[in-house]
Amino acid sequence: MTVWRQNGLLLMSMGALVLSAMSALAKFAASSLPSSEVVFFRSLIASVMLVAWHLNLVRTGRNTGPLPGHKVNRLWLVLRGVFGATALLLFFYGLSGLATADAMLLNICSPVWILLLGLPVLNERISPVALAMVPVTLLGAGLIIKPDFAMVNWAGLAAFASSILAALAHLCVRKVTRGEQAHVVILYFAFTATAVSFPLMFDSYVHPGPWTWIALFGVGTLSVIYQFLLTTAYRYGAAGTIAMAGYLGPVFAGVWDAIFWKHLPDWLTLVGASLVIGSLLQLNRQRSHGSEIKSREETPRNA
Repeated sequence: MTVWRQNGLLLMSMGALVLSAMSALAKFAASSLPSSEVVFFRSLIASVMLVAWHLNLVRTGRNTGPLPGHKVNRLWLVLRGVFGATALLLFFYGLSGLATADAMLLNICSPVWILLLGLPVLNERISPVALAMVPVTLLGAGLIIKPDFAMVNWAGLAAFASSILAALAHLCVRKVTRGEQAHVVILYFAFTATAVSFPLMFDSYVHPGPWTWIALFGVGTLSVIYQFLLTTAYRYGAAGTIAMAGYLGPVFAGVWDAIFWKHLPDWLTLVGASLVIGSLLQLNRQRSHGSEIKSREETPRNA
């Protein structure tokens, strides 16, 4: 396996790029569809793709585990689906009653919860460097997003709750990722989100137009790619450190805003992006240095 695949921070950074592209397409789809409908089609398309993937693995003899997952992991897989689907719906609800920047700021608190909950849930200790980078990356993300801080309402509470539930979903992924195939882990989330959003979308169903269907298919496809990157990333590092790469999301979102909506970044955005990227480079440097030290310690000395 190549070095870049073993770098969980790099894989999560690639996931943040894919997630930002998916969010841009979801934003386009949500301009003409209710959010519950976007969630439903996103999850349904992902479910169909993942089932097809599994059937192909079975047909070619490459399947190494049951589709429901191994018995010892099923509770964690169910919790991953419930936490992830609920977090997604709460975040969309938060978006409906908050400025986008405020909702995003609350939602990107998720890596902080992952870092803090990593010890009690996964017995993963927080490295001093990762802990020091938390306020730096939060500041950088805040400078990019520029929140209004008008968050004291039900929508704000929903967006805040979504960040905690998303963190719990990521910790569940980390818990089972070494024992389950990636597509099985992702399927639990896709199935649950499809089932939960199906009845909700009929309150105000809107038939998608041709371009909206294309956007929805793109959202579903990119969501699968993102989930594969996320699931693989958690195999190669502590959950709290890996999750910090999620702060690249606002940086990439700013790039898409500049390309598609002609919103050019101001100097605060550029400073914020520099802080986020610099923090992640420092974390990656620590990861590489730690791996080098570990490999030296494990190498037997010649007599």
